[in-house]
Amino acid sequence: MGSSQNDVISAQLKHVVSSLTSDRKHVPHWYLYDTRGSEVFEQTVRTSSSYTVWKHEHALLRSHVTDIVSQMPSPAMLVELGSGASSKTRPVIEAMIKRQGVLTYVPVDIAKDYIEQVSRELEREYSALTVEPFGGLFMDGLRHVAGRPEPKLVLFLGNSLGNVPIDEQVAMVNEVRGHLSAGDRLVLGLDMNADRKALLKGYRAENPRGLSPFLNNFIDRLNKDFDGDMDKTKFEDTVDFVQSPAEGDTPSYIRKYLKSSESQRVHLGKLGLTVNFPAGEKLYLSEGPNYSCKFSQHQVRRLAEKSGVTVKGFWANEEAKFCLVCLAPNEDIAA
Repeated sequence: MGSSQNDVISAQLKHVVSSLTSDRKHVPHWYLYDTRGSEVFEQTVRTSSSYTVWKHEHALLRSHVTDIVSQMPSPAMLVELGSGASSKTRPVIEAMIKRQGVLTYVPVDIAKDYIEQVSRELEREYSALTVEPFGGLFMDGLRHVAGRPEPKLVLFLGNSLGNVPIDEQVAMVNEVRGHLSAGDRLVLGLDMNADRKALLKGYRAENPRGLSPFLNNFIDRLNKDFDGDMDKTKFEDTVDFVQSPAEGDTPSYIRKYLKSSESQRVHLGKLGLTVNFPAGEKLYLSEGPNYSCKFSQHQVRRLAEKSGVTVKGFWANEEAKFCLVCLAPNEDIAA
């Protein structure tokens, strides 16, 4: 690629290209979530009868929002990493407004146009709410608000930490902790379902024939961004489950990838680049081995210990299929 070709794409899209051309072909997980991808994902998780993360987490938030909000001094601001449609956030918004009268909410998401639209809808819905959307990666958004003096309740829901590569999860929570003051709190929503049969059914139910609308959109986006000719009909959506001992420190995880059904060449016209896919080659939909981790309670607590945070609250549903955990920076290392 010449320098003139490099100049026409952003640094983030260059990262996508390097991922596609690496020995282990993959795309960064965030790349699946443009505006259309976010819309399709939201519709899928809210309506699916077999993929139950949204339902479990929403129920937990509604049941324990008072416990969560009571962890904070008042007034406080609300920050959400990977906010998407903010559909599960409303109970927290309502509880904080009820407690302190007004609220500033900073949703952080890679789909900038999407969250700006959602933000306008939220401000129309709640007159006491000021929304300041930040379009970008998680840590960029957190750094954006870190210097503000208000106490911060930081939400990281939807098992989004489980999408972060396994070997980077402790470092990420540690980095988040480094931007928290003593009165701040981080609330994680984590999937605890390690039932192989149920998980494979849930992740496969979206695409009984061909690719799901979510993955169709990913290929459409890639072709649009790079003037590509990737053929949806030549890839199979594949899901594996890698199970780890519940008493160990490494969580179990879903591995998700597209498998080339035949030998093919994908041309990226904007870059003058061709990517070869031999028959059976995998295109992973995550940077690490894990598309989505499934944590045991032991693994949640070990993650906290290794990340320099203290568990202040832990709430799981009756079937122990999902949990919310409230974390505070350890007092001896808090900012």
